[in-house]
Amino acid sequence: MKKLFFLLLIFSSFFGYCQYTAIPDVNFEKALISQGIDSGMPDGRVLTSNVTGVTFLSLDKRNITSLMGLQDFVSLTSLFCSINNITSLDVTKNNSLSYLSCFENQITNLDLTKNTSLISLVCSNNLNSSLDISNSLSLTYLACSFNKISSLDVTNNTKLTNLYCTTNLLTNLDVSKNISLIDLSCWENQLKSLDVSKNTSLNLLYCDDNQLNSMNLKNENNTKLTNVGFTKNSNLTCIQVDNKSYSDTNWSALKDASASFSEDCGYKTSAPVTPPQITATGNQIYCPGTPLKIVETISITPDPAEPTTDAVYIQISSGYVSGQDLLTLTGIHPNVSSNWSQLEGKLNLYSTTGNKIPYSEFEAAIKDVTFDNNSASISGTRNFSITIGQANYLPSTGHYYQFISDLGITWSNAKTAAEALNYYGLKGYLATILSLEEAKIAGEQASGAGWIGGSDAETEGVWKWVTGPESGTIFWNGLGDGNTPNFAYWNTNNNEPNNFGDEDFAHITALGVGIPGSWNDLTNTGNLNSGNPYQPKGFIVEYGGMPGDPILKISASTSLTVGKIEIVSTPSPICNSGTATFKASANGLPIKWYDSLIGGNLVGTANDFTTPILTSDKSYFADAGCTSTPRTEFKVIVNAIPKITATTTSVSRCGPGSVVLDAVTSAGTINWYNALTGGSLQGTGNSFKTADISADTTFYAEADNNGCLSDFRIPIKVIVYPTPQVSDQEIIKCKLIDKELDAELTGMSYLWSTGETTQKIAVSTPGIFTVEVTSPAPENCKSTKKITVLENNIPEIDRIETTETSAIIYVKQEEIYFEFSIDGINYQASNVFLNVPIGSQTAYVRDINRCRLIEQDFTIFRIKKYFSPNNDGINDLWEINDMKNFPNSSASIYDRYGKLIIILNASKYSWDGNFNNNPLPADDYWFRLKLDNSKPEVKGHFSLKR
Repeated sequence: MKKLFFLLLIFSSFFGYCQYTAIPDVNFEKALISQGIDSGMPDGRVLTSNVTGVTFLSLDKRNITSLMGLQDFVSLTSLFCSINNITSLDVTKNNSLSYLSCFENQITNLDLTKNTSLISLVCSNNLNSSLDISNSLSLTYLACSFNKISSLDVTNNTKLTNLYCTTNLLTNLDVSKNISLIDLSCWENQLKSLDVSKNTSLNLLYCDDNQLNSMNLKNENNTKLTNVGFTKNSNLTCIQVDNKSYSDTNWSALKDASASFSEDCGYKTSAPVTPPQITATGNQIYCPGTPLKIVETISITPDPAEPTTDAVYIQISSGYVSGQDLLTLTGIHPNVSSNWSQLEGKLNLYSTTGNKIPYSEFEAAIKDVTFDNNSASISGTRNFSITIGQANYLPSTGHYYQFISDLGITWSNAKTAAEALNYYGLKGYLATILSLEEAKIAGEQASGAGWIGGSDAETEGVWKWVTGPESGTIFWNGLGDGNTPNFAYWNTNNNEPNNFGDEDFAHITALGVGIPGSWNDLTNTGNLNSGNPYQPKGFIVEYGGMPGDPILKISASTSLTVGKIEIVSTPSPICNSGTATFKASANGLPIKWYDSLIGGNLVGTANDFTTPILTSDKSYFADAGCTSTPRTEFKVIVNAIPKITATTTSVSRCGPGSVVLDAVTSAGTINWYNALTGGSLQGTGNSFKTADISADTTFYAEADNNGCLSDFRIPIKVIVYPTPQVSDQEIIKCKLIDKELDAELTGMSYLWSTGETTQKIAVSTPGIFTVEVTSPAPENCKSTKKITVLENNIPEIDRIETTETSAIIYVKQEEIYFEFSIDGINYQASNVFLNVPIGSQTAYVRDINRCRLIEQDFTIFRIKKYFSPNNDGINDLWEINDMKNFPNSSASIYDRYGKLIIILNASKYSWDGNFNNNPLPADDYWFRLKLDNSKPEVKGHFSLKR
């Protein structure tokens, strides 16, 4: 016992001293063995004491899938484990780690929150969706390209000099705090904007293949940027740089053709320049067919620090009609060119040289911009917004609207992107549309379809604006058949919103899909298929109305009111004589009324004009003051009151149906009604065929001479007489017996197909007979009755077959109307009788109409079922005793094979069971009994027992 205790003490001390770290991955352990950290053959473990002091570990290209056990390498400062198959990497216990390289693995979640000493991190070519390096304040080198990272915050990493984050899902990247940054590669992401104006040490910048719509490179050290790339950013139109000329010379091939360099794109991060102020006058009358300048005066007051600009925009902000309205720059302006966008209704004025030019040159150009319309039916008012900046301006709201192209962007990302934008200090948000005028400039006149700020995600079917100053405002309840408490512009052509697939977000429809500029509901992603009309193309940003927004005067507005008469209402024709009142409008302009197209007398000066009493047609002419436009004719029609007459006051017919009614008018058209006054219109014309009627009905004729009605309606009554009610018949006659036919209605006139004229007639043959029944005058309504006469055959008995106590009566020609009896009282349809009493019987056959009865006698005999010829004196003979009463009777007996055994007769009517004096075996035997030629044959069988 002492020895055992001693051994246990030794082993317990040994195990307490030799602690192991589990290394489940054999390739990981092989690497440790090759570096002398472990020894021997892989056994799934390593001495913990061997790993706690390791500071450098190289595991690249070892086909490792798991680094479990790494937590005990507590002194590790450098870890290189790239190009393996690692899916999970836990370095939370390696707090001394400064250099980590784990690129080209399959890592999905890399927790670095405890690695505060990290200086260099290379984790490219993995599957990380996020990366938190906020606690790695010493980080200078970060390479995390080719992952799935959607958010990356580097604002705490102020020592960062190299950042490589290409091919991820980033939508935002703030490097404003990374002032030591030298290399930045962020191509192939989803960035909307990029500002490197604070990164003065930058010499490499690649941001190709993003979704940039703003980019600020103005860091006062552009010449140091020797490696750059900005291509594949189709939404990027302006790149802000230190020096446009330098950028055009050195970087022109490194951007998209649609983008241009500018020293001021409107999104500077330096001290803001006071926005310019613009004022204009020129609310005028536009006469169709005559181009007119849109302003009378224009003044632009810029910040003295920036007296130049490169573009000004003029938008037809309301009333715009695409394809008809046109803005044109006229006159000579060497430094200003123009471009007209029919889709947007916008004229762009821009510097011809690409450089900024003084605002005064744009003032001169704006004064020479004219409006014209190519339609003869132009009407309404056109409002013009003259804006310094690319967004569309709507005077009625004082807000600015801009379409941001971003193919495939989700609604939630669009909301975030819109709220990150500003326009001359105005905060951006997804547009909220409160009127048709706003819907047209924000949607119909936008350069593409996209998201707006409406959603019913909070409560299904309750649509609210969830962005901007209108956030929380309900604008629709229900589906496509719902209602609005204020304004909504759903695409009614497609019965939107339809919540097809849980669609909770509002989107302006693509061009060609229903009503231009209207809305439909989509899911957060919309349809992702390229080219699909419901694939998001971008979003509409609205600027204005937010708390703290500055008051801008970067837009001015003027208007042109079309000097054209619009007919509001015209009076009905005058009947015989009277006055008429015309109502017209000219967009608020004064109207003058004349009695002649040219010259003539002025007879009125208001929108409404009442004529004197007129007895004949007369025209008057309205003038809105445009000499280039002919006066608008208003014609008064004077019609005579018509007179109406009818040839009869009533019309009759027999039975239900229609009739034709006739009337005559002195002028105009005759209308037929179902009431003396009011009622509904039944037909039109001098002759009127009614619908089918079944009862007396009165119709009323009224004459209408272009709105002038006859003094009264003429009634014409339609009388509907009943027709004689007859019904066709089918009757049976007995052969050789006449049958009486009856028209059945009394008090009528009759005409039979036989020529007879009485109510009843007798026929001797079968056939089809008709009788025309006519009611007495004045009705004289006729009906025809058809009577089909059928004749039954007389039954004839062919034979009667009896079998023991059953009998079958056969007739020579079977008919369904024959019935049978054997007692003359009870008849049946079947010719088979069972359990017929023994003795003489009579068979009866007749037709069901009892035209003829025939009969025939037959007999049922007592015939033994068996006999036993064993000479015991009991039942030794088989006999038919009744044969003795029929001298001509005979009975033939056969064995089962049909062999004739014996023939019995009236004198020998028994059999002893022998054949040729030899007893026959026990068996069944058959017989055929015939009494005489007048009686039916009887058949049956019996048994011979031994």
